[in-house]
Amino acid sequence: MEITHHQEIIAPIDLVFSYLNDDEKMKLWMEGLESVEYPRGKKPESKAGTKFIHSIKEGLNTQTYKGIITEYEPPSLLAVKLSHPAHRIKVTYELTSLGRKTELDYHCELEYTSFYYRFMGVLFSWFTKRILKSQLAKLKQLAEQESVRRVPPAN
Repeated sequence: MEITHHQEIIAPIDLVFSYLNDDEKMKLWMEGLESVEYPRGKKPESKAGTKFIHSIKEGLNTQTYKGIITEYEPPSLLAVKLSHPAHRIKVTYELTSLGRKTELDYHCELEYTSFYYRFMGVLFSWFTKRILKSQLAKLKQLAEQESVRRVPPAN
């Protein structure tokens, strides 16, 4: 299953990218994200190949997703692969600077590990898409609010 989303955010590209790259800021908009951990302990410098573990509260349970950054070109591109016993996910965030605005293009590919999970995924795809739109709307809101509070650069 593929999901795409496009939105314009009234905030500079570096600020928007910080909400995709900063673990604490991610918790503000990514519903249910409880923690981001790294196999070697502390967070290394972000780059392609960096491994991480997301713990995400889904309903009454906390799910663990093992991830790896597959592409990292700040502040315009971040791509990750996530794995879970039920599915594998490839997510790409592409950002384009439009001065004080940023275009965000989101692309997600979900691959289910069995017929049962595929069936359930299709059955609840409307819910998955609703969560995604809610999360990206929250990211937009937070970035725009922070952008308004930011002091403009001196000329």
